[in-house]
Amino acid sequence: MTVRADSRSRWRSRETLVAVGYALLFSAPVGVGVTVMMTRVAPGGLTDPLVVGPGLVLAVAVFVLVVAAATTGENAA
Repeated sequence: MTVRADSRSRWRSRETLVAVGYALLFSAPVGVGVTVMMTRVAPGGLTDPLVVGPGLVLAVAVFVLVVAAATTGENAA
């Protein structure tokens, strides 16, 4: 597979960077909120996997969902 010098990489395009930015914008508050909620519910500190795990899993899930929707959705550029 050869790549021409004037071809734009799909992962370096402006649209993909905007999608990643929006994904971070929407996923970070979810992860922080769930982690803070888990500190109230579960015993243990912020280093306990039971506290950090659900927030991390949900943040990654929201990140992937937003990136997938923004890059392959109906309104994708």
